[in-house]
Amino acid sequence: MSTNQINQNIFRFILLRGVLGWGIPTAIVFQLIMHFTGDRNFFDGLISSLIIFPITGIFFGYFLWKAKSRKLLKQ
Repeated sequence: MSTNQINQNIFRFILLRGVLGWGIPTAIVFQLIMHFTGDRNFFDGLISSLIIFPITGIFFGYFLWKAKSRKLLKQ
């Protein structure tokens, strides 16, 4: 596997697992919790949540990638 393929795989992994798989669903769940606890309307903080949580999802996906690659190297 070439370095270019590995880089494409890591970016795809981060996008799918970190941003789309964790960041966006977590932002929506967070907004739902804030709405149902009565702290604010669902749409009040939606834009900021859809920015902050996916950015955090980038880091989440990166560290998940690192953990997965370490585990595969040990096998």
